[in-house]
Amino acid sequence: MPDLAARLPDLDKGLLSDQIYSLVKGMIRDSTLRPGEQLVESQLARQLKVSQSPVREALKRLTHEGLVQQVRHHGSFVADYSRDEAEQAKVARVTLEELAGRCACGRLDSATRMALETLIDRMAESAARNDVTAFREFDFEFHRAVIVASGNSHLPRMWDIIEPSLRSLHVLSDPDYSGDWNTVAESHRDLLEVLEGGVPEQAADLFRLHATGGHVRDRRPDSAATGRGRRGGAER
Repeated sequence: MPDLAARLPDLDKGLLSDQIYSLVKGMIRDSTLRPGEQLVESQLARQLKVSQSPVREALKRLTHEGLVQQVRHHGSFVADYSRDEAEQAKVARVTLEELAGRCACGRLDSATRMALETLIDRMAESAARNDVTAFREFDFEFHRAVIVASGNSHLPRMWDIIEPSLRSLHVLSDPDYSGDWNTVAESHRDLLEVLEGGVPEQAADLFRLHATGGHVRDRRPDSAATGRGRRGGAER
């Protein structure tokens, strides 16, 4: 198991379970803790130098969210997904992003807009370095930020449930993609542009195409009628 203490050296004694919950959740989301990996309460508590009670409470919350599975007589494990379950997560992701695009359209504040622009710039910088791992993290951050910008408090929680399976399948920023990562980065500018355009159905359509693997640069509303869209992008 990874060294958790190095990730969270100074725990606030009043909020132990919340901090442990956030720590473990983050490590599941970024694949530091892999699907199927066992989470031993006593080991976690020993690494973090806390009692087992806040660790147990944190794992209960993660189990409720579907990120951890409790196996009778065996303990807690990072949720593992069958191929069918992962495929279902991909379908859910398309619907979730379509809805988020529709809801976020026309309602971005300046701080959110700046944050999204910064993430796109970082994707472009990662593409220039051919750093797919960093690109992937910024890609996930971008899409979650749009989910949050939807204004629907339930959507981020739904995204957090499906994100581990999306990561396990490399649904975003597929490392086997052989195309131009700079183009993929720039395609996110089209997503930002359509969010600012004030036409929710266009935003929903573009986010759906992006989530299903369309090359967004070729699938914008102004090019759809010309039949210039291509498939087979960096998103499965």
